[in-house]
Amino acid sequence: MDSKYLLPIKENLDRFIGNDFPINEIKKSVSDAKIEKYSPNEYFICAGETNRKIGFVIKGLFRVFHTDMEGNEYTKNFRSTGHFMSSMAALLLTAPSRLNIQALEYSEVVCINYDRILQLADQSFLWQYLLRKSAEADFLEKEQRESDLLYYSAQDRYLNFLEKHPDWEERIRQRFIASYLGMTPETLSRIRGKPAPRN
Repeated sequence: MDSKYLLPIKENLDRFIGNDFPINEIKKSVSDAKIEKYSPNEYFICAGETNRKIGFVIKGLFRVFHTDMEGNEYTKNFRSTGHFMSSMAALLLTAPSRLNIQALEYSEVVCINYDRILQLADQSFLWQYLLRKSAEADFLEKEQRESDLLYYSAQDRYLNFLEKHPDWEERIRQRFIASYLGMTPETLSRIRGKPAPRN
């Protein structure tokens, strides 16, 4: 892997774990990793595929979504710079993915084999910690989204989304945001046309 990617990887890993991730550990860990580049609408993973890769986004933005039997799409989440992505159920069960992961803009991803990550975790406390932080982040995101859908109005969900991700509205299509927030594009359009409530 080109050494020019080492610093961006380190900076993003440092932010992700909230601590220093030694550059020497990164060099050793990613020696057999590769950089994959994606144009808008290209897929990191397609439903039905079986693969063993995990991606760490160092540039760009992806949409993670399900497609039902009628072809309707349901956005599960988004993955941006500094986040891991894969179909964990497919990895854990050694089964075809039920998820699609699609680039929304030009993106660059560090890809590493899942079995290699498990090997690293057996050898290094840092990788054990990294895997734990990733699992915790995914769990918290899932629980928070479920709570938001139950306890907040559509407008509040949209305003919370803007507060957490102020730049995403310009980077993500409205229908994808609506799907993620559990509303129709028409509802989101009406909400966007309303003045923001005063505190």
